[in-house]
Amino acid sequence: MITQGHLQGHWQRDWIKAPGFEDATTRVHWLQAGSLFADLRIPLDRPDIAGLSCLADMGAPALRMLMNAEGFAGDITVEDSNCTWHRRINWHGVPAQSDIGLMSFDDAGGLIEDGVLAEYRELWQAVPQQPLRSAKVTCGEMRGVLIENDAVFLLGIGADPSGTTEDLITALDSDTAENTALHQHFASVYMLGRWDGAEGVAELSTNPFIEGQVALERNDGLLWHSIAFDGRRKVRVLVRE
Repeated sequence: MITQGHLQGHWQRDWIKAPGFEDATTRVHWLQAGSLFADLRIPLDRPDIAGLSCLADMGAPALRMLMNAEGFAGDITVEDSNCTWHRRINWHGVPAQSDIGLMSFDDAGGLIEDGVLAEYRELWQAVPQQPLRSAKVTCGEMRGVLIENDAVFLLGIGADPSGTTEDLITALDSDTAENTALHQHFASVYMLGRWDGAEGVAELSTNPFIEGQVALERNDGLLWHSIAFDGRRKVRVLVRE
């Protein structure tokens, strides 16, 4: 029987298989601490940002490619080895259905997730880490989840889920997306990084211009070095709930 305790830590996905679909290249990280989690999924195939300064410099096809990423965070409940991920925030808006997986371990110690409401199987591997801690955070009207230890962090922060990104994706496909919608969507961010003393350097993010940059800072409080769609930078306070 799988319990919440079995799911603690840093998990990296090897692959997902579903009818007519298989993916072993998307970079997927799931960090679980207590009941809180954060999840980031970045496809290997991404647009080249060399010579560009911000998201606003990218054309519609490149922005559309970035929309293939996923990010969500919240809390889990586990019952009879079924794990339900309750998405407190979600980069693509309100999910179409609940996210529930039947969890088990294979003979090699890998974590198997079989879809309960959708037909798929995922294989997860544990990434050796010191114990993780979690916090719910807010920044103005945005809220999120931070999972971290003294070496690694995964932050997801954004507006409460409302609607979906289907219209925005359609608009990008036809090169008719409005700047307001793009600004609002990319204000939310999901990022995995490593702590270098008091500075948290992003390594993988839904906004590629954050990668390699100091994204978090922890001293007496917690600071978020945000980068907006148009490249504007602002240091913002993250409040732990």
